[in-house]
Amino acid sequence: MVSGAVSSSASAGAPAWDVIVGDRFIAALAAPAPEAVLSALSEAASDGRLVLEALVGLVPSGRVDPVESFGLVWWAEAEAEATSVTVVVRGDAVVDLASPGGSRRFDARGIRPWHLADFDDVVALRITDAATPLEREQTAGEPVVPRRASLRASSVEWSAAGPADAPAPTPWLDADTLLAPRQREADLAASVADTVITPRQVRRVPDATGTTPTDSPASPTAAAADPAPNGPRFRIGDGRPVTVTAPVLIGRKPLPPRIAGSGMPPELLTVESPAAIVSGTHLELRVVGTRLVATDLHSTNGTVLRTASGTRRLRAGESVVVLPGTRLDLGDDTIIEILLAQGSPGA
Repeated sequence: MVSGAVSSSASAGAPAWDVIVGDRFIAALAAPAPEAVLSALSEAASDGRLVLEALVGLVPSGRVDPVESFGLVWWAEAEAEATSVTVVVRGDAVVDLASPGGSRRFDARGIRPWHLADFDDVVALRITDAATPLEREQTAGEPVVPRRASLRASSVEWSAAGPADAPAPTPWLDADTLLAPRQREADLAASVADTVITPRQVRRVPDATGTTPTDSPASPTAAAADPAPNGPRFRIGDGRPVTVTAPVLIGRKPLPPRIAGSGMPPELLTVESPAAIVSGTHLELRVVGTRLVATDLHSTNGTVLRTASGTRRLRAGESVVVLPGTRLDLGDDTIIEILLAQGSPGA
């Protein structure tokens, strides 16, 4: 279980959230959330085998009974002192994050089905509504006990555990300081179907010597110049491995988006489908933060997701994080296998 203190607060007139606190995640869904979804999240709270892909999949975000607003915070590492988190937001949910270097608010920006990013060195965070002021309330929230809990509140906070004399976390009011995701996002602006990931314009701040860094990994210019050749890989059937350095559109006759984005243009990958089961533009693969996201582009016959935890059919337009070993079946024997990145142990 990740160490730290979890607390909640309720403000009169503020939107309410149904919150589930797990060993490695905190989830807040706009209240009243569907009971079936809350039950599934509660059951996953102590699941040591849980992965982010499965967690996000528990919250409907497609066209059938979607949860319109939610925020998820995920600790990829189970170590007690873990400070790297993945944040997923949709709708009116926001996550305020604090680090030793500053703080920022991460919101959905209207992106569907959701907006995802990774952050390092996080010492405190808060899931709340977009209308909540950035200024941190002076009154302390109610402690959440036990850790694997469910509750309703207007906000939920987590702060890292530390010595009694440790400095207090950075307050949320420093809205001009940007805590940038650890992975470049400059190539994520292309608009495809209903999945839109927009880049953040990162303002480079001079350091203590007055020098402005020029090689920051969060710099959009640096990201565009270096497409990270060791990124996630995949292959179709027995074909050669392909490294994802730009959005990849896969289908029988894939077409680029009608409106070109400002980022890297998508790669079009044509697959054979004698029975025309695979749609013209069936699936998108895209790197978001450090993860590979697959999106069914409202294909006619759907996409079957096969992972170590089971098999299911993606909802039309659904996006999922896919890990190495995952298989995506588009039909007509077109099977996409997600591989380890080049240079990774076991690759």
